[in-house]
Amino acid sequence: MISKRSESTGEVARIENYHRPADLREVSTLKSEDPNVVFLAGGTQVNRAPLDRELPQTVIDIRDIVPTGIVKEGTDVVIGAMTTLQELADSDLVPTALRQAAGFIPTRSIRNQATVGGNIGAGRADSYLIPVLIALAAEARSVEGNIPVEDYVRDDHEELILDIHVPVPVGECIVVKESRSHVALPVVSAAVSMTVDEGLPNYGLSGACVAVGCVASKTIRLTEVEEAIVSGNLKTREDVEAAIRSAISPKTDILGTAEYKTYINGVVIANAVVLCLEALV
Repeated sequence: MISKRSESTGEVARIENYHRPADLREVSTLKSEDPNVVFLAGGTQVNRAPLDRELPQTVIDIRDIVPTGIVKEGTDVVIGAMTTLQELADSDLVPTALRQAAGFIPTRSIRNQATVGGNIGAGRADSYLIPVLIALAAEARSVEGNIPVEDYVRDDHEELILDIHVPVPVGECIVVKESRSHVALPVVSAAVSMTVDEGLPNYGLSGACVAVGCVASKTIRLTEVEEAIVSGNLKTREDVEAAIRSAISPKTDILGTAEYKTYINGVVIANAVVLCLEALV
């Protein structure tokens, strides 16, 4: 049994059941017996409970059955779901933007514990990894098949992730963050990517992705902004800022007012859009 005392109530919360299965078949059986069971990877999210979520009653430790490591497979980079964020930040195989996002986690001790799959599975709105994985069109391979990371997060999937497939970027991808201090939670966590086709006008843009965390209950795509970027309707940096601000509705909390969050997201993300476009010229 694992116990943790709540700082707010002083009550002791407990994980009553701990399982460490030997294979995926045993995982499936345990999951079918208790749909509310939580997968335990690096433990950084479970260990936050009960600070910001309820401590699970039952956990399945997946360290013996989920892959770790980073390899190239054709044009894809395949990242085992148990790969730590520090391993991601240190790897020369993964796209630069993904390495940078992993490095945004402020302490090495957390990066050495937290896993890629756990970060996706937790689905936190302030994740540094989820926006860039969406911008890179990454797919999660689960026990039930492949699914885009964007769909996995948006639709609240709970399948056990085995690995993540990241295609080689065709174009440019930039990640950005903004926080009050090095260790503070972010008020901006976003990624912008542009795909290109040399036969097209307007920098040869064939597609754009603007994936934004910290402004809703989960990471979102600013599809109207993306369409306006590709069409060339946003002529200036100010146009991009205004479009981003109109597309988001953050809430006031301890990290800042809704007005501040709207302003700072507009400035920081618009700058990433401009840098992406400039990199393609």
